[in-house]
Amino acid sequence: MNLFRIKSNNEDLGQTLVENLFISHYMPSAPASHVKVYLLGLKYSQSYVNNMLSNETVAKTLGISCDEVNAAWRYWTEQGIVRLYPYTHGGSDGGFTVEYLSIKEIMLNIKEKKEISGKYSPERIVSARGNQSVREMFDCFRKLFGRELSPNELFVFLDWMDDYNFPPDVIKLLVEDCISRDKKDMPYLKQVAKNWFDAGIDSLEKAVQYNSRHKEKWQKYSKVLSFLRLGRQPTSAEEEMLQKWFYTFEYSEDIVLKACELTAKTLKPSFYYIDKILTEWREKGLSNIQEVEAYQLKTPKEDKKPSKNQKPSFNNFTNRTYDSKALEEAWLKKSRGELSE
Repeated sequence: MNLFRIKSNNEDLGQTLVENLFISHYMPSAPASHVKVYLLGLKYSQSYVNNMLSNETVAKTLGISCDEVNAAWRYWTEQGIVRLYPYTHGGSDGGFTVEYLSIKEIMLNIKEKKEISGKYSPERIVSARGNQSVREMFDCFRKLFGRELSPNELFVFLDWMDDYNFPPDVIKLLVEDCISRDKKDMPYLKQVAKNWFDAGIDSLEKAVQYNSRHKEKWQKYSKVLSFLRLGRQPTSAEEEMLQKWFYTFEYSEDIVLKACELTAKTLKPSFYYIDKILTEWREKGLSNIQEVEAYQLKTPKEDKKPSKNQKPSFNNFTNRTYDSKALEEAWLKKSRGELSE
C-alpha cells in the first residue's frame, strides 16, 4: 500500500479549490462576512497539516465577531452546502465538525440518490459520536460484546436515549448488568429497557436503586426455587405468587421457606400448596416466624385414615399375635405323630 501526499512548507503558498458554482450561484447573494467564513473554512478543510480552527480564531482572523461566524455557519447550512455535526475535543463541548458538500453533486442530485435519510441514517451515528458520553458508551459496549456493534444495534441504544430519555450512563448500567448475567441478545435487552422505562427511570441514581431492589427480589425468589429444586425460571403465575408472598403479605424469607418445608413433605410440592399455607397464615394474622411456629404447635395434626379407594397392601393387615409355648407343643406333637395332618 502506498501513501500519497503533497509536501508544502507554507500553506499560504498553496491553493484552495473553490467550485465555480459557488462563485456563480451562492456568493453574489450572500453577506460578505458569510463568504469570508466559508472560504476560510474551505481552506482548512483541504489542509494536510491543520484542519482544526475554533470560531474564536476564525473571528479574529477575519476581523469579525463570533456571533457573525455562528450566523455564517447557520446561513450556509440553510443553503444546503455545509453540514454541522457536534464535535467534542479534550472533554469540552461547543465545537462542530464542518462538512463541505460538493455543490456539483447537489446540483446533479448524485449524492441524494444514494443517501439514506431519516432516523436510521449513518449521519445519526456520526452525529451521536460527536458527544463524548455517547462515544464512551459505544466504546464500552465494544469491549463488553467483544466485537464491533452493527449500526442497527447502535440505533437501538440511540432510540433509548430519544424514546425513553435514558442518559448514556443509564444505558451502560443496563447493558453491563444484563451481560453480567450472560444475557446478550437484543430482544432481552429491549425488554429490560422497557421495564426500566415503565418503572420511571430517567437518571443513574434511580437506575442504581431500581437495580439493587431487582437483585434483592430475585435473590429471594431464587431461594424458593432452589428449595423446591426447580431448575428453571418461574412462570408468570408463579412469579405473581412470589410477588404476593414477599411484597403484598410482606413475609420474610424464614416464613416463606417454612411453608416450603411443609409442602416439601408432600408427594408433589407445588406453588399452589405453598400459597394456600401462606394465605391461611395471613388470614390468621401471623406476621413473624415465632408466631408461625407457635401456631404450628397448637394446630393438631390430622389423623391419617386410609381412603375408601386405597388398595390393600402388606402394611394394611393387622398383625397376628401368637402363643409361642402353644406353638412349640403343637410342633412336638406333630413330630411324634400325635397330630393328624
